Amino acid sequence: MDSNDDDRLFALGRALSCRVRLAVLQTLIDEADASVGELVSHTGVTQSNMSNHLAVLRSAGLVTYRRHGRVVRYQLASPEVASLVRDLTTLARRPLPG
Repeated sequence: MDSNDDDRLFALGRALSCRVRLAVLQTLIDEADASVGELVSHTGVTQSNMSNHLAVLRSAGLVTYRRHGRVVRYQLASPEVASLVRDLTTLARRPLPG
């Protein structure tokens, strides 16, 4: 792996290491897309805090957005993101070996 791959992997790990960001990703799996206000309602964090979390997820390439007039809608960047989150959830639910 070269340093760009390492940087990308680190960014993904950082983005996935937060309960709020995982909740955002789970919501986007379930809802297909959501506004900042909807994500705030799902997570209970402030709007400015949510904006920071979404910036981390965007910079890691996990979410994208599109503007509908004055409303910004967020969605997963790819089907692979949904698979990754589902696989990590499945792995986390398994009993630890030993």
